[in-house]
Amino acid sequence: MRGIFARRRDRVKAPRAVRLHLRRMIRAMARSPLWLLLLGLAVSLLFLGLLLASTDGHFVPPVVDLYLICQYAKAMAEGHPFQYNAGEPGSTGATSLLHTVLLAMGHAVGARGEWLVAFAVALGIAFFLATLFLARRIGRALGGEATGNVAAALVALNGPVAWGFLYGSDIALFMLLGTWLFDQLLHAESSGNWSGVAVVGVLLGLSRPEGLPVALLLLVLALRSPDGRRRPALALAPLAAAAFVLVLYKLTTGAWLGTSVADKSLFANHGLVSSLALCAQYGVDVIRGMLLGFYPSEAPVGFSRGWAPFYFPPLALLLVIAFAGGGARRRPAGQWLLIVAVLWLLVTPNVFMGVHYNRYLMWAFPGLLCLTAGGLDLVTRAIGNEKAARSAFRALAALALVLGALSVVRFAALYAEAAGEVWRRDVATAQWIAKTLPPGVAIANVATSVEYLTGHRNLNLHGVTSPAFFGNRTAEREAGLFEALGRLPVEARPALFLSSVSSQAGSPTLRELAPGPPLFQSSSLADELLVLRIDYALVGKDARMFGRDAKGAVGGLEEVDRLNVCDSQDERAHGYAHSSKLGNVALFGTVRIDTYPPAADTPEEKVADAGRVIFGFEEFDVRTRPGRELLVVMRTAGSAQAGAMGVASGVHELEVPEAGFVVTANGKPAGQVIHRPAPGWNELSFRVPAALVTADKTRLRLRGRYVSHQFWFFQ
Repeated sequence: MRGIFARRRDRVKAPRAVRLHLRRMIRAMARSPLWLLLLGLAVSLLFLGLLLASTDGHFVPPVVDLYLICQYAKAMAEGHPFQYNAGEPGSTGATSLLHTVLLAMGHAVGARGEWLVAFAVALGIAFFLATLFLARRIGRALGGEATGNVAAALVALNGPVAWGFLYGSDIALFMLLGTWLFDQLLHAESSGNWSGVAVVGVLLGLSRPEGLPVALLLLVLALRSPDGRRRPALALAPLAAAAFVLVLYKLTTGAWLGTSVADKSLFANHGLVSSLALCAQYGVDVIRGMLLGFYPSEAPVGFSRGWAPFYFPPLALLLVIAFAGGGARRRPAGQWLLIVAVLWLLVTPNVFMGVHYNRYLMWAFPGLLCLTAGGLDLVTRAIGNEKAARSAFRALAALALVLGALSVVRFAALYAEAAGEVWRRDVATAQWIAKTLPPGVAIANVATSVEYLTGHRNLNLHGVTSPAFFGNRTAEREAGLFEALGRLPVEARPALFLSSVSSQAGSPTLRELAPGPPLFQSSSLADELLVLRIDYALVGKDARMFGRDAKGAVGGLEEVDRLNVCDSQDERAHGYAHSSKLGNVALFGTVRIDTYPPAADTPEEKVADAGRVIFGFEEFDVRTRPGRELLVVMRTAGSAQAGAMGVASGVHELEVPEAGFVVTANGKPAGQVIHRPAPGWNELSFRVPAALVTADKTRLRLRGRYVSHQFWFFQ
């Protein structure tokens, strides 16, 4: 009997021994960094495995913009940096100088074609793994070993973060540097050494435009520290790096900021009131995401569908606030949160806010997750009972990590689905172009960025990479591209056009540019890409006068200047400014296609011209000859389509049956014009007295209600 009971006691003790052994093994693994490396690799392999399964084993990015960055990197490696196409003026559509340099190095060592995409993704994975170890170190500094492990695991098991690192773009580099900055702020507080912060600040300044405000904030923070006062060079180094990038861009592209940044301002496109409303709504969305942890997948956030764009542990925002208010390292945490808040305010008024799962805010996610772990440790310790506190910490951390694992699976699937669509749609189109079209054929496009895969010269009509189209605001993109096409020399005009089914269906202008059947159409089960022939019959025709009365009025006079409304380069050359609003809704230019009525000796003429309905004013400089009367001819119409963004988004037809405006020259009254437009295009003329033309440049201002498309000036 004793033997039986002894065996039973052994059987009872065995599970307890196993449990103790498992606990010791888990503790040993927690102390070792191997588990974190394996976790990061497992997440990365999940993303890559699903991607390759969706693309027939090819490395394809989930966002086609990566091909644009690869094209800039290839150009840099080949010796013509900032030239998207060899021989043309510089542009910086890739945005990040440092990231482009890294990809150029990959190209230089042999990563070509899709292998440069693989190199970019591999670089992102390396940044991801490095960020996990930084998160672990930050968490340990905030609350100890357990907090460090939870912080690292929260970053590893975060769907948007993993997506951002494996996207292959510069957001991966900026996420790594943003997390490293937090780590170095913690180190600077404990050691008094600011050099690490300065090094990271320099790298941030070289990485993205956001590096400039970060450098300014670091300067303020550094000068308030004892080490910063002793060594001002450390405080100035990040600012010097950011200034270097600005100067480099100015010298190579003519613009201080990146050339793809200029048209993204929310205020420039939506107006003050609508922009403030959108920013406030987006702020609520951001706070809600950090407070509740996730969204329904159908919820719009910013200008993008949600698809659970934020994943944070439930009540993460409260945990961050709790640590910032009462944590042991709250001073460096507060410094880092200040940088996050300022950058959030600066990047929010952006027409792309919310896209790509809030990529403009994503750089701060790992650091915020570390603070979440620190806040969880702080709050559970307040229970008082050490054993209960540990149990609560583990249980809540386990819940957060389970939800995080689900978000990783969700985002890995989205990552693969997006890459699969790019493979079927964009890569298939690029392969057709490369195989079918002769080398050297130029292609204009408004749909994608696959030039890297085709080897053909690209003309980006949206102005991201093509200098001839820079300066067009998003709200007037179609008007700007049409006028810029007319400015191109005939020999530089591409014969082919890469568009999409939705673009052609939604734009009469694009249908006029490419009216024939497509030479190629993708089959992707999405918005298909089309390769079309361009018809230039209407392009540039708007520069000519057709009205018989206007031609008669200018007889014997010489044209001294002209102004093409909605041509951004021509407007800049004339110091053009305007304001056109219907109440508080800003009105934007569009392309109008209409005819000049036939006359006895002239046929009907079809003309397309971009312009604006003006409910307000226009003013501009005109080259003049002093002491001579100035005759002004303007193309106008009795109605116009006006674009609007915000609460009245869309294109609206506005009637102006009786146009009227007051003219001033150099601030002095020059007359009043009343005009009842006839159907179709009209050419209206008026005169500025010679007494008001006193210099070789005259500033004209027209205030009233009218339609403005083109001006010619004669003396």
